[in-house]
Amino acid sequence: MKSRYKSLLLVALGTMLLYGCSKVKEERNAITDESLKITLFELVNANPDLSTFAKYLVQTGYDKVLNSSKSFTVYAPVNSALATLDPAIVNDAAKLKLFVGNHIAGQLYRTADVPVLTRVGMLNSKYNNLKGTQIGDAVIKNADKYAANGLLQVIDKFLPALDNSWEVLSTSADIPLKQKAFMLSLFRNVFDTSNAIIIGVHPTTGEPIYQPGTDSVYTNLFWNRVHDLKNEQKQYTLFVLTDAAWDSEVTKFKPYYVVTNNADSNTLVTSWNVVKDFAVDTLYGNPSAIPDTITSEFGTKLPVERSAIVKTIKTSNGIVYIMSKMNVLPASKMKTILIEGESYTSTNVDRRGNTYFRDRINTLTGKDFRDVLVLGHNSSGFNIRYELKEIPSIKYKAYWMAYNDFQTATYTQKLAIGTVASATFAMTNVVALNFNEIYLGEFTMSQYAPLYNIYLVANGTNPIVCDYIKLVPSL
Repeated sequence: MKSRYKSLLLVALGTMLLYGCSKVKEERNAITDESLKITLFELVNANPDLSTFAKYLVQTGYDKVLNSSKSFTVYAPVNSALATLDPAIVNDAAKLKLFVGNHIAGQLYRTADVPVLTRVGMLNSKYNNLKGTQIGDAVIKNADKYAANGLLQVIDKFLPALDNSWEVLSTSADIPLKQKAFMLSLFRNVFDTSNAIIIGVHPTTGEPIYQPGTDSVYTNLFWNRVHDLKNEQKQYTLFVLTDAAWDSEVTKFKPYYVVTNNADSNTLVTSWNVVKDFAVDTLYGNPSAIPDTITSEFGTKLPVERSAIVKTIKTSNGIVYIMSKMNVLPASKMKTILIEGESYTSTNVDRRGNTYFRDRINTLTGKDFRDVLVLGHNSSGFNIRYELKEIPSIKYKAYWMAYNDFQTATYTQKLAIGTVASATFAMTNVVALNFNEIYLGEFTMSQYAPLYNIYLVANGTNPIVCDYIKLVPSL
């Protein structure tokens, strides 16, 4: 009985395998039809509903590209969609080539293979958003038509070759003048050794010496330090203020970026600190659904009032909102500065042999931490320097956490502001086994500092220990 059952099972499995092979063969044959014998251009040209697009392919030379052996995906708009194309594009060879190239991808994209939104590179170096049967604002109505060298997707709307966000900022007459002028003024030569030519080595430091002129690139500080709004692969939301709104924001923040006896520098520094928060690398493309608050690259909360959106400009890599108001709160822009004790810049004397980086657990919070301990350094007034960058002209409250578990006696150390000799704070007790954060007092930055030093200073040859130093804006 068992033998008979086993034989029947084998016959059933064999039948299933034969059916499966037959099914695969059928599917393969379904794809291997006459269209696989012709090129993409020939497939487009054979469709009467695509005759206008086929004509544009010939005019721009893309017919030859689509007759080649390389693989492409063509998103071909139907004739009715192209009936509304601006004659200024049709009658300009360069514009038409840019436009047609925006409908051809350099690799295969089957609709079923792109279930999540994907940035698809086109032959004109632009990108389009693709998800399933949706590309840009168009819908693929006739999908995944095979040709010898790729796929044809028939779409119900054309894909405009838009300017990217930086091009819009630079050239559009809709962009307000003052923020635009400032952002275009940020071109500088920036140190960059990626393509530099080494002509020697410094005899003292051992660092390479570069051929003059090869160790820098001419770039815009906004691209370099915030977001490269030219990058077509990513998507951005850029806020541009009307001239009145720009003046209002700059005026509001000038007291926080005081540069002594130099009004122009004060305006420059303030303008930079205002504008650097106005672009994010997330697309908020629907004005009616844009969040009330957006967090910038630097952690600043941008209050977005929909009623203040004057104009919306769609770009090839995002969107530009022109705003009549952007009331950023100083309390959001002025950040708490947290300095990890072990992340120091330098010491006044080399005591690496007496320096320990320790992993501990704070029993009050239950969290791990790492601190720095310099013990037995035998250098009176030993100090550790921390270099801070871009410190606003405001008042700060200072705190530290310094854990003394290496001796039972209390000892003293101090935080020095600006210089080692600073008397802003007195020597402060570091008692044994205290995990609490200690308030040290307040100090005021009278002017903005692009670079600024603070120090941990030993009392005589006492030790120094520190988990962190915290500077909290007092606004």
